[in-house]
Amino acid sequence: MDHEAYMDFLLRHHDELNLPYPFAMKLSFISSPLFLGKAMLVISEESYQMVGAAGFGYGTGPGDYEDRHICQIEVAFVEEGLRRTSLFVKGLHALVNAIKAGNPDVRQVQFWASAAEERLERLFARFLALPGSTKSIVNNLALFTVPFHELEAYCNRLRRSTSARYNERA
Repeated sequence: MDHEAYMDFLLRHHDELNLPYPFAMKLSFISSPLFLGKAMLVISEESYQMVGAAGFGYGTGPGDYEDRHICQIEVAFVEEGLRRTSLFVKGLHALVNAIKAGNPDVRQVQFWASAAEERLERLFARFLALPGSTKSIVNNLALFTVPFHELEAYCNRLRRSTSARYNERA
C-alpha cells in the first residue's frame, strides 16, 4: 500500500469528498485508516492511474476503539467520470473482503454522510433496504449502519448478477 499516493490523491480531491468538516477534521478522517484500519487504492485497468480510494477502521471513537466488531468507513471516493455499476461491484467486493480479512469479528459496517446529500440517496437506499440497516440523523449528518453479513450477501448477489449479464453479452 502506497500511503503517500493514498493521501496525495484524497487531498487533491478533498473538496469533492462531501465531508462537511473543516480541513483539519477532513484530514483526520482521511488519514485515520492508515493507523486504525486499512486503506485501499482504486486503479484504472485501462490507464493504470489511480482513480479512487477508500479507507476504514475497526472500532469507533465513542467506543474508545474497543468496539472492533464495528467497521467504520471513513472515506470512499471514485472520480466522477468513472462511477459505474461494475466499478461499484468490484470496489464493494474488495472492501468486504478486506474488512473480513482484517477482522473476521466485524458484525456491523457504518458510515457517515451529509444528511442533505440528495445525489447519493439512490445508493444509500440500496444499503437501507438490507435487513437490519438503519439511518440516524445527528445534527446535519446521517449515520448509516448495515449488518456485515447482509452487506456481504448483497455484494455476492451483485457479483452474480453482474457476472450473469457479462456472460449473456459474451
